[in-house]
Amino acid sequence: MKTIFFDLDDTLYFRRDAFFLAFDDFFEGKYQDLKATANDRCRIRGDEVFFKCQKGEITELEMYIFRFLTGFSDVGIEINREDARNFYRLYKNHLYSMKLNPQVTAMLDFAKTHFEKLGIITNGHGEHQRNKIKSLGLEKWISSDLIIISGEHGCPKPDKRLFKIAEEKSGENAENLLIIGDSFQNDILPASELGWHTIWINLYGENFTPPEYGVKGIAEITEILKSLKAV
Repeated sequence: MKTIFFDLDDTLYFRRDAFFLAFDDFFEGKYQDLKATANDRCRIRGDEVFFKCQKGEITELEMYIFRFLTGFSDVGIEINREDARNFYRLYKNHLYSMKLNPQVTAMLDFAKTHFEKLGIITNGHGEHQRNKIKSLGLEKWISSDLIIISGEHGCPKPDKRLFKIAEEKSGENAENLLIIGDSFQNDILPASELGWHTIWINLYGENFTPPEYGVKGIAEITEILKSLKAV
């Protein structure tokens, strides 16, 4: 095992943290009993139109307006388009001020020391994802030439072409590559089918059987990496 690729969103940081902060700001303390469910519904609603956004059929802003309009409506909170636009601004501001969890930095420190290269494979628009990578300070650990963003290549995960691009840029064969991510369908399944090693972070208690490693948190990942370390 020589090179590790990480998913970004909900792997190296959690989008829900930014959502909760934006929710508290926007609703000024109201609807606290609906906050967690609203986050889940907005995430699911965003997934419904993500690929339309990646294909250029709708803008990123339109994707987020749909995400928040419909996600909030699903839990009984009615807002209008301008509200959704303003919520997105708050959410994005909090996204760009997120900091890494100490467990994540410890895991990255270990990985940087014991593996040859670290990279990122993430879905999203190039500028948006790079802003998050910069604000999180991930350049300290991640090789700049191994930041693979779907919006810059036109093939979002689970498209295996994005993983083949990562293989080419890393200069490694599949058996020397490891992906760590939270999405079984987008991260783990396509990488496994290409012969990569995989660590699945099962955040939502899904019932898929991991092809290799399955964990619930970052601390478990560090322990697995200790058994796989290259140096």
